[in-house]
Amino acid sequence: MGKRVRPTRAADKAARTAVAPWQATLGAERFGVLAADLARIAPNGPIRPSW
Repeated sequence: MGKRVRPTRAADKAARTAVAPWQATLGAERFGVLAADLARIAPNGPIRPSW
């Protein structure tokens, strides 16, 4: 596994861990709707602080 792949996989795993309680609370269908809604309003490119 290359140097660039490990951090990406670690970040992906951390993101899945972070949202797992949301999916458990909302259920798979509602979580999918939420994810789709957030993807529609998310800006393109990196996320930047608002300050």
